[in-house]
Amino acid sequence: MLRAGSRPLTATWLKFRADHALARDAVHSELSTDFLQNFAATRNFPVLQSTAVDRGDFILYPPKGKKAADQVVADLEKDCPCGADVQIVVSDGLSALAVEENVADLFAMLEYGFAQSNISIGRTIIARYARVAIADQIGFQLKAKVALNLIGERPGLSCASGLSAYITYNPGPHTVSSDRTVVSNIHRRGTPPTEAGAFIVKTIERILQKKVSGVKLQQLG
Repeated sequence: MLRAGSRPLTATWLKFRADHALARDAVHSELSTDFLQNFAATRNFPVLQSTAVDRGDFILYPPKGKKAADQVVADLEKDCPCGADVQIVVSDGLSALAVEENVADLFAMLEYGFAQSNISIGRTIIARYARVAIADQIGFQLKAKVALNLIGERPGLSCASGLSAYITYNPGPHTVSSDRTVVSNIHRRGTPPTEAGAFIVKTIERILQKKVSGVKLQQLG
């Protein structure tokens, strides 16, 4: 434990540098071939890309990650059912690492919970270089009552693999941030994926019953 003057302890400084490196790596991480094959391809989930051309473009120009090309989204209707209660979108966001570590367990609980609650789900879409709003575009195109975006969150020094669920009732071009209900801090040292999945199902049950989400849902108490 060394210190020079008022500087941080060496151990503290090294831990900061290590945590910062993990956060930077998470921001630049991409969905691996193994994940796309083992999670998406085996389930026949379509994979699309936002209007960002690559990871660097996505990071530097945030609006490009908020939507995919109109024709790309329109083509989803050829292979995906419309009118489901819930349309799930899995987005890499700002931590593809978070998606790979948490989505499989979370998704299994969502499938089970929705089936038990008689809530229909559409074909899940995998979105690369994507931000929260892309689920509103997809949900609107596929006429879903609720859009559920499972997305890698911006990493911090305490966690580089946190996942969040953004839930929007009646998603579409009119959607604003206050329309979304958020379940965050989903990771093994926060809310475990299976526990989060059960809570998300219960939350969506209430959203479908009340026909609102976000701030309006909170106002109902």
